[in-house]
Amino acid sequence: MAGKISILFTGTLAVLIFGGCAGSTPPVQDLKIAKMALLDAEEAKESKRARDYFQRAQRELIEAQKKMETKAYEEAGELAQKATADARLAKVLAENDALQQEAEALEGEIRRLRREFTTIEEEGSDAR
Repeated sequence: MAGKISILFTGTLAVLIFGGCAGSTPPVQDLKIAKMALLDAEEAKESKRARDYFQRAQRELIEAQKKMETKAYEEAGELAQKATADARLAKVLAENDALQQEAEALEGEIRRLRREFTTIEEEGSDAR
């Protein structure tokens, strides 16, 4: 009796283990989303802060594609999702850097205009 239970248990365990692998579906949509996120974050390569995240996203996507080829779908999906997250973070960081540069340029322009305005005021008060 114990032998039959052991065989039944082993058989059930094997079905659960191998059935779970065979039943998983390829994360095609996750890979498409990751590819689109990388394309969308292309300008991140130019940003010092964002470059590392962009490159990591590229590596993760390549790894995800390799996992797809070996039918390791769960790992492929996880890597694709990580690639998407890193690509999106790279894009946000790159946009933030660009906005920061614009803000600094505007602050410089404001300082220049204030100096010019002060000079005009001083010239006007000297004329009185």
